[in-house]
Amino acid sequence: MDPSIAQEESKLLDIPASDPSPIPQEEPQLVDTPATDPSPIPQEESHLVDTPAIVPSPIAQEPDNDVPAPGSQFAEFAAGCFWGLELAFQRIPGVTETEVGYTQGISHNPSYEVVCTNTTNHAEVVRVQYDPNECSYETLLDLFWSRHDPTTLNRQGELVGAQYRSGIYFYTPEQEKLARESLENQQTKLENKIVTEILPAKKFYKAEEYHQRYLAKGGRYGNAQSPAKSCKDPIRCYG
Repeated sequence: MDPSIAQEESKLLDIPASDPSPIPQEEPQLVDTPATDPSPIPQEESHLVDTPAIVPSPIAQEPDNDVPAPGSQFAEFAAGCFWGLELAFQRIPGVTETEVGYTQGISHNPSYEVVCTNTTNHAEVVRVQYDPNECSYETLLDLFWSRHDPTTLNRQGELVGAQYRSGIYFYTPEQEKLARESLENQQTKLENKIVTEILPAKKFYKAEEYHQRYLAKGGRYGNAQSPAKSCKDPIRCYG
């Protein structure tokens, strides 16, 4: 899923040779014309964007000290593009809130465009709030493994970059323990080595509003997908 950034493309323009004089006729010229994207919502694609030098900030390395709603706990996962992952978590009974954003990077308050330069080391993540009386952390882990390939480093399919890496970011020692046990169990099912990182949750930067609940709002094509609890409809990654 990415922002609508106009792409430069060349168009060959034919200039007729109508001058009978001996003056040489102009050769066809390549003229740059901007491409326009009629979509009102930027699209998520694997790409790199030029940007000024990134200045590391110690703030980005601080723990995530946000506080969940009363009775809820946080969990956080990275599994490629955050759009489809968020919708999958929205459908789980006991999940009370989801947010997509950026974490584990070196710069403070990054934008989506900066994250896409692949220079800040941020991961695209979904931060989940869940009621542990209705939803176990193990349930969230099971969904996480089912939604991506944890054996590919810094990529998911055609999406390439550190922002698309696989990660579990824990808030408590119990979450860390369960995450590591879950990884070991998952490894027994796979031939290739799992490269998922398991790290303490660091400062969470909420993504731009158009990214939030992107697929439930219609996605790229304006076809809203249901976030209803226990919905089994296939998730279309771009809408």
